[in-house]
Amino acid sequence: MTTDERISKLEAQIKRLDSKEAELRSQLAKAQLDQWYARIEDLELQAHLGTMETQDRIRALMAQVRQIWQDTKRQVEGTASSASDVIDGVRGRIEGLLLDVRRGMADVSTKPAAKKPAAKKPAVKKPAVKKPATKKAS
Repeated sequence: MTTDERISKLEAQIKRLDSKEAELRSQLAKAQLDQWYARIEDLELQAHLGTMETQDRIRALMAQVRQIWQDTKRQVEGTASSASDVIDGVRGRIEGLLLDVRRGMADVSTKPAAKKPAAKKPAVKKPAVKKPATKKAS
């Protein structure tokens, strides 16, 4: 084999390797694009699940607010003299729950993709109801 033949053979081999390299680079780029697409879909799913979780938290808090309102309404209807005391005692609890609802709604609008841990339910205490003093018969 002459030098020119060797050079021609090596040049042909280089062309085949260049072609193979271009093909491999194309496959790598396609694989990376597929990987990025999968990541985007995963983030969208996480955002959707985070939104659902936040909505569940908000629903639970709103149920607590409704329950407190119903309890307060029953207490107010039962005792006219202590109605203002009952309402004052409940106001803070309802305002706190509504603040939690607002925060949850703000989380949905500002951080839809953030994954959040399960929310703790706030401890709900029923207010003490002052009963009208009864006179003992002597």
